[in-house]
Amino acid sequence: MNIDVLLATLKKCGSCNYCRDSCPMFIELGSELDSPGGKLRALRVYAQKMRKPPQELLDRLYCADCRRCEAICPAGVPVTDIWHDAKAELLRTGGQMSEALQKVLAWIKEEGTALMGFEGEDRTEWAEDMELPPEANTAIFSGCMGSYWYPDQPEIMVDMLKKLKVSAGYVPSEVCCGLFNYWAGDDKSFEEVARKNYEMFKKAGVDHIVTGCGGCYGTLKEHYPHIIPEFDIEIHHTVEVMADMVRNGVLTFKEKKGRYTFHDSCHLGRALGIYDAPREIISAVPGLELVEMASTREDSACCGGFVSVKDPDLSESIGIKRIMEATEIGVDGIITTCISCYRNLGYAGKDTNLEVIQLDELILDNVMSSTKE
Repeated sequence: MNIDVLLATLKKCGSCNYCRDSCPMFIELGSELDSPGGKLRALRVYAQKMRKPPQELLDRLYCADCRRCEAICPAGVPVTDIWHDAKAELLRTGGQMSEALQKVLAWIKEEGTALMGFEGEDRTEWAEDMELPPEANTAIFSGCMGSYWYPDQPEIMVDMLKKLKVSAGYVPSEVCCGLFNYWAGDDKSFEEVARKNYEMFKKAGVDHIVTGCGGCYGTLKEHYPHIIPEFDIEIHHTVEVMADMVRNGVLTFKEKKGRYTFHDSCHLGRALGIYDAPREIISAVPGLELVEMASTREDSACCGGFVSVKDPDLSESIGIKRIMEATEIGVDGIITTCISCYRNLGYAGKDTNLEVIQLDELILDNVMSSTKE
């Protein structure tokens, strides 16, 4: 988006400030420049005057990326796209991303992962004993967190797909999906990562990808086609696959008693509109009572996980508020479909009795049958 188009888009904001009280960054930091409206007004001034890129404004644009402001905006301002395009413009004209984020992008370029300290050659260790073909029409995209922090997650995917009679492989040469490159506003490096993955997928004969990571899912499904016009690979999240099996009576569960709530992740919920599928799966577990929190679906509160690369303390503070919301309704645990949410909520809730569990794990532990009688 060039500066003239950006300015025209910015003018859609009516400065109503409806978004202010829904923004986790403003709630935590209290600065007007951390509110969506404040940043939009500052960007409008910059776009009109075209002075030296304001570094402080660029720093504030690296927010939780939760899209809550966009969901509540009565004027339909595409806030998320504006943040991305503004970051790209400010970087292009002399702005500098933080040193921490520069290091993350450098590590992605060097090792193919956003997780500092982990090496690319270890990315698919999780698959070594799984007897998976390195080439298959359907491939599991494990993502960075699934590959290194939580290898149980892609392993669970394999087990579930086997139960669902789906033969899947993996691509040993996969690299980070590029979400952090996109979030950083570094369009050049994002295109490099996207094309590298796409070329490897095509070389391996992949036409379907299944991933359990909401961030990877959104990046592959929402952003890759904009970068690669010929992108023709179908992207599925495990929750979509399993919900379809529940609807068709293929997947049934044994009883699990308890009161649980569900946390809508920002990437899977507001970004891609997947709200019903996880609830259908949870509701199919006998004995499990699903209790909704005060803020749910489009209005779901952010867990703060994505902002951890910028400010771990801020990330934890946002997560604690979501944990408190869950404890207020007296549930035994909180279920999520996102590894980032799982990690941050688990850490934020470490001093509570609240169980934080991934939906994939819940299903695998309680699945009773996977074939029709």
